[in-house]
Amino acid sequence: MPCGEWTGASCKWRGNKVSFSMKSIKQVKDEIPVLAYHQISDDFSWSITRQTKNQFERGIRFLQAEGYKAVLPSATFDQNCSSKSKQVILTFDDGYEDFYLNALPVLKKYGFTACVFIITGYIGKQSEWDYNWGRFKKRHLSWEEILDLSKAGFEIGSHTVYHPDLTKIPRQYLNYELRVSKETLEDKLGKRVDILSYPFGRYNQRVQDEVERVGYKGAFTLSGNLIRKSCDSFSIPRMGIYLIDSPLSLKIKLDKSKLFGLEEIKGWIINRFPGWTIILKGTPNYGNRKTAMRV
Repeated sequence: MPCGEWTGASCKWRGNKVSFSMKSIKQVKDEIPVLAYHQISDDFSWSITRQTKNQFERGIRFLQAEGYKAVLPSATFDQNCSSKSKQVILTFDDGYEDFYLNALPVLKKYGFTACVFIITGYIGKQSEWDYNWGRFKKRHLSWEEILDLSKAGFEIGSHTVYHPDLTKIPRQYLNYELRVSKETLEDKLGKRVDILSYPFGRYNQRVQDEVERVGYKGAFTLSGNLIRKSCDSFSIPRMGIYLIDSPLSLKIKLDKSKLFGLEEIKGWIINRFPGWTIILKGTPNYGNRKTAMRV
């Protein structure tokens, strides 16, 4: 089977490394850590989920020096994509334009690839969905830039239409967020979009069931869940890389050393901050948009 096809995956939680196992004949033999980035920019922002350009390059340089090779999420689900090298999955939430301007040149320089999760309702627009003290808005990727990334071999995933907390909206709007974002990307890219990143990393069983029903093959959450001991293909954990991270903390995350618990607590604290956006921005105004569910 070709690289990039997903089939009935499940995974086991070991710290923040994901051990995938398949219900079909395909198997992923190695544990692959998944990293989650957001903004890569030197512009001022109150957001702690960003990294400066220098921080980001030092982290990628560290990964290269440690012998890591970046693989795409879809590729990890095919037995023909296994490798003896150390592997890592790099993901970028929100689809900010600074990925194209600042992260892409660094990734190309060191020979890394990545997956970018797009908020389709804000393509080419400012980040009005996000509440940021001081009104510091960020521009999102344009269609031209997204198509360029896809043609260059980067994977494009869905981050919904308007980036709501999916656990707090009615099912008809949940279906709309998941289905329309997927269809919009597929129509423009001319290829399947099988993976999703949950906005704010938040999900529940109702959300997971709808994600699977709409036709996704996998969905990513964020780290910081100190209780979860197992996961499936619709709750794949990632380790967030933030403004306060360095190559040392990245090594602790990847090696799951004795200090890993502190990194997990740090992630849990940081992932509580987006709650302000959820509270202050509320539910998107869907107006007269077509939100009829497809059965």
